[in-house]
Amino acid sequence: METEVVIRRIHPEDYERAHAFQCEYLDPESFENFNERLANHHDLYFAAYVADELIGVCYGNPSRRNETLINLQGIAVTHEEGKQLLRTGIGSRLIAQFEDAVRSKGYRSIGLGSAEDLKVERFYVKNGYLPIELVAKGPQHQEYERVPVADYEAGKELQQELRRRHDASEVIFIFEKTL
Repeated sequence: METEVVIRRIHPEDYERAHAFQCEYLDPESFENFNERLANHHDLYFAAYVADELIGVCYGNPSRRNETLINLQGIAVTHEEGKQLLRTGIGSRLIAQFEDAVRSKGYRSIGLGSAEDLKVERFYVKNGYLPIELVAKGPQHQEYERVPVADYEAGKELQQELRRRHDASEVIFIFEKTL
């Protein structure tokens, strides 16, 4: 029997679990900051559940620089051994719910900075996100250079060149999707 996954907006009774999940898989932040972000943008925070177990999150905020854009700030599905939930479509379902919410709020596009990980980059490409630039960064996340990219394959070649040129700690793709 296949496990039923439910994706919905996060409820206040799940804030502590979602905060712990986010800190483990994505970005650590204080519970106070987490609550403040949710108070302002609770309709842009989604969670995936199997029964009552939280197994994934997806969230974002409006861009401070572009009033028509929402920044996808994080998406993750549990890596817990034995669960075998990675690459089963849960992430794609989470991002689709997020996109629907963004669209219903009247925004026209979603932007994001991808982790420098081939599987993560391909996830975004598979879900219709287009690379628009690469950002070379140093060990303290200082920005060395931003370079526009025409497409993903050309960007992969340029990614290696930027890594060599700057001895960069990471060279990440910035992706965007028009809704």
